Parts: sequence; structure tokens; C-alpha cells
Amino acid sequence: MMQRCMIFRRPVCDALVLYVAMFCVVLPILCHRLHYSIYYSQTLHMGRTDPFAYAMKVNNDRKKLAQTSLLSRTSPSSHMVPDVDSNVKLAVGFVTVNRQVKMRDGSLYSPGYLMQSVEAILRENPSSETRLVVCNVDSDPSSNADAVFLSSFVPVRSKNLKRNTTAPLTLEDSFKKEREDYIYCLNQTLSFDPEFILILEDDALATPGALGIIDHIIRTKIEKKYRGFELIKNNYTKTFFKLFTPTYMQNDFHTTKPKRIFVHILDLIGMGILGGTMISFVHTLFFNKGPKRSYATMYGFFVVSVVCCILAALAVSRVHLMEWRRISKHFFVMFQADNCCTPAVLYRKDTAEDFLKYLETTRHNASPIDGDMNRLVMSHGYKRFAVEPNLFSHIGMYSSLQKKINRNFMHGFV
Repeated sequence: MMQRCMIFRRPVCDALVLYVAMFCVVLPILCHRLHYSIYYSQTLHMGRTDPFAYAMKVNNDRKKLAQTSLLSRTSPSSHMVPDVDSNVKLAVGFVTVNRQVKMRDGSLYSPGYLMQSVEAILRENPSSETRLVVCNVDSDPSSNADAVFLSSFVPVRSKNLKRNTTAPLTLEDSFKKEREDYIYCLNQTLSFDPEFILILEDDALATPGALGIIDHIIRTKIEKKYRGFELIKNNYTKTFFKLFTPTYMQNDFHTTKPKRIFVHILDLIGMGILGGTMISFVHTLFFNKGPKRSYATMYGFFVVSVVCCILAALAVSRVHLMEWRRISKHFFVMFQADNCCTPAVLYRKDTAEDFLKYLETTRHNASPIDGDMNRLVMSHGYKRFAVEPNLFSHIGMYSSLQKKINRNFMHGFV
């Protein structure tokens, strides 16, 4: 009787030790700097520094590195004098306005978002089949210091040839201007006659290796797709590809798309089974001493381990767990995209032309660009896919539409 009791109590104690070690020791140590984790601690991450000041410091460091990198270039960029005879695979357009902002102390601050974004792309050493163009859509082109500085490194085209003095815009008028600016940049990138177009807002910063991954996605997921180990032709026409999704929308079940919810569930189950198998194997190999246990007891511990790993995955959050996919370009995936946001969108040429025509017919609507994209998707049978993990990050704290600094979600800028 005593032996049976010990056989029962030992697995319960082991399970209890597993949960205490996982949720009270391991995860708090590993996750205190991960913002979307339930263990995130602002104090441990930033010390006593104000989040806004911390984000400003991070941005200033990035800005300084970008400027140093650009000034260290010994020869002009090949994109300044492109080979007119070469085919253009990808054209990258940066939509930019003057982001200089007045701080609370009255000083003017230039965040250098465009400089950081362009330098991040140039750092990737784009191929001869890639064209870059900065679309300076500010009403006073010369006030956009980043665009003026970058004109020595990449082509810069200004929507307004001279200063256009206008009264402060309402939010509705700002949305109309945003549409006109997007139309202008689409036209500029289409002038290269590329196969694909990438439109970036000036505060979309490429992650390391982004262009190589985009090329891989074009070759293996858009133009062609894998069937087994063989690449076959694909038919991804009338499709938008979002290369950035707000991180809070990538979190567990923060979506209304049924397919994405299903994928999230499969991710959790897969992590649970994989983690539970590893824990059970280690437990059996090193800790399963003493009286022999029944298969039911071992299976019970496996189920407990699976549940533990699922709960741990939820505690860490999907946003951070996705980072393992950056190990290789082959691990990046495409899901049904959510409705929000257009900081980085990849188009096939025909899709870009269709979207341009649609924007021109709705240019008097007072709605944001992603709203126009949503209506095109709903009414004309287009599709949207999101590439995960994000290939770009959103570093802009200052909103050019709302004319103010976004002090919420500071974690998104650091």
C-alpha cells in the first residue's frame, strides 16, 4: 500500500516541481525584457528611465549609426546612375514628409526616420535589378532635411517643386493628402517598369536580410510555390503582401480572421506537443528512478507537460516566439492579413496599377489608405497576405497625420 502511494505521489511532485520551475524561475528570468510577455518588467528593462526618453535614446543611436554608414560610402550609389538596359525586378519607393517636430521645451527635433530607413535598404546591397526612389511629398520640399541629405545617395523626386503654403490641414484633409502622396509615389515607382513594387513609409525600418527574404518570397511563394520538393508556377494575381503588421495584432488570437485563429491554435498545440515530448524524454531519462511506473502514469505526466508548454507559450506570447523563424528565410510564412496598416506593402506590377486606378477614382474620399485597400479587397476580389515575422519595424513616434508624438506603445519604437 505504501509503495502504491509513493508511485502516485512521485509524479504529482514532479509535475508540481515542473510548473514551479517553469513559471516561477525560468520564464521570469528569460522574459522580463519581452514586452508582450506577462513577465515583462519596465523597471528591469529600462531602469528608472522614462519610456519616451529611452525610445528617443534608441532612435538617436540608430540615427547616428545610419548617418555614419552613409557618410562612409566612398563611391556614389549605383542606384544614382542605374543601368538603363537591365530589367527591373523590384522598385522600392519611400513616401516621406518633413518629420521635424517641436518638443515640449520648444526645441526642434529631427528624428531622421527616412535616413535610417534608406540606409537599412542600402546596407543590404540591392542588386542591379533593384531601383530605389525617395518620394518627397512635403509641401515645402527643402524643409525635408533627410531627403535633401539623401539626394547624394539615391534618387529623390519631389511632388512640389517649390514651397506650397497652405493652412493647417484637418484630419480629413490629411487623409486626402495621404492618398495623393501615395498616388504620386506609386507613379514614380511604376515609371521604372518593375515586376514588383515595394512602397515604404519613411518610418519603416528594414530588418537585417529583408531584401534577401523578399526575393526568396517572390521566387518561392508568389511567382512559384512548392509542391513537395518541386517548384511549380503560382497564380498570385490581385494580391497585396503586407511586410509589416503591428506587433500587438500578431499576438495570440488578436485577430478576427478565422484562418489566422486556426493557425494560432495549431501553433500552440505544436509547441505543446514538442515541448511536452522533450520534457517527458528528459524526465524519463534522468529523473524516473525508483519503482517502475505504469504507462498511464507516464502518459499522464506527458499530458501535464504538454499543458505546461502551452501555458508557457501563452505567457511568453506569440509575438516573441515567432522570432525563431528568423533563423532561416525558409521558415518565414504567409498568413491572411488583418485590415490595418500600410507601412510596408509589396505589389505585383499589375496589382499596383489596379490599386493606383482605384485610388484615383476615390481621391476625394476622406479615409486612410488601408481603408481604400480594404474596400478594394471586399468589392473586387483581391486578397491580402501578411509575411511573418515582420520584415520591417515601425520606428515613427511622430505622426505626420495627427501632427503629434505618439507616447503610447513606446515599446514599438525601441
